Amino acid sequence: MIDQAQLALLIKQALDNVSQVEIDPAVARQQQANAIAAAVAQFVIGRQTLVTGTSASGGPVTGTGVIQ
Repeated sequence: MIDQAQLALLIKQALDNVSQVEIDPAVARQQQANAIAAAVAQFVIGRQTLVTGTSASGGPVTGTGVIQ
């Protein structure tokens, strides 16, 4: 699990990795997309989340869980 600052760093690295090299733009976009998708997956998957809702009987329900 990574925090928001680490996510931002991973996204910046994804952008920086193709900023200073000669590369086909289509290849660069795919590499950026792959790196950003991997960073977002690390940020979202495994993150503990507070969930609120309504039970079948109408009362409030809260809980925490991990998105897997």
